[in-house]
Amino acid sequence: MRYAPLLVWLGTTLGFIACDTGSSITEASGCGSGLESCGTHCVPQGTCIGNSGGATGSGGATVDTSPITSTACTDTASTSGTIAQQYGGITLGANGGKQYYLSSNWWGKYNGQTVAYSGLSFTIHNPNGVASSDNNPIGYPTMYIGSYSGHDNAGSNLPKQVSAIASVPTVFSTNAAEGARDQYNAAYDVWFTPTGAKLGASDYAPPAGGAYLMVWMFKPTLRQPRGSVRQATKTISGLAGTWNVWVDASNPPCISYVAANPINGLDFDLNAFIQDAVTSKYGITSSQYLSVVFAGFEIWSGGEGLKVNNFCAKVN
Repeated sequence: MRYAPLLVWLGTTLGFIACDTGSSITEASGCGSGLESCGTHCVPQGTCIGNSGGATGSGGATVDTSPITSTACTDTASTSGTIAQQYGGITLGANGGKQYYLSSNWWGKYNGQTVAYSGLSFTIHNPNGVASSDNNPIGYPTMYIGSYSGHDNAGSNLPKQVSAIASVPTVFSTNAAEGARDQYNAAYDVWFTPTGAKLGASDYAPPAGGAYLMVWMFKPTLRQPRGSVRQATKTISGLAGTWNVWVDASNPPCISYVAANPINGLDFDLNAFIQDAVTSKYGITSSQYLSVVFAGFEIWSGGEGLKVNNFCAKVN
């Protein structure tokens, strides 16, 4: 198992230890044992979810291409444009004075990838087919609330101690499960810190005593989270389906909840995962502070057309 390397944002002299590097898996030849054909791709048996037109796949599920909406988190924004820099970003003003930050974040490898955005939606373009040559993603284009890399987003209500969190309603709606699902994921990356101090401009990881929590909409066929499976097909209160929990017990630890069956997104209470991690003693504690909530795509190769239909996160 390879652990996360020191990542360097060369354009702005930024570096951070990230919970986003998993080991690769050898690709089976011709959809071998345990795999099935899903269009032109090989995916685990029983997980083909059909095409964007909603055809039924062997897993019995259908694809719903419409954005996920929520009555519990209703933030919207109207700015649009394109980020065409390796380390570009923009503050997005949402209703009620709240702010989100969108970062292109191509820290692993860059050759012309762009992030087109419209409100709290963004689309990935990788015209030159940039691919990783090792276990590191080529990037994690992401949108987030909280303070990170010198961007202090207004209205986030963060940091907030875990014991004081009432709920974290959030929406993350994508089209990621409709594609190859081999060299990218759609995932939350949630950071916890040991104190209520905001992360500074040069703090690029939770400090010792903090933790990472990730929520993967699916496990890429050829990639996997850090650590190893602590519990398989776990049921989380208030959420449909089951989750495989991967834990890397480094300091800070990385806890990844991975949907057992591929999904395009969620409308849910993130606090359900937080409290489950606390109760299960995976490495998050009630005395820690929820500090930043990121959502985006970890991409090892490809990713053309990956889209976040909408993202919203609210901390109560």
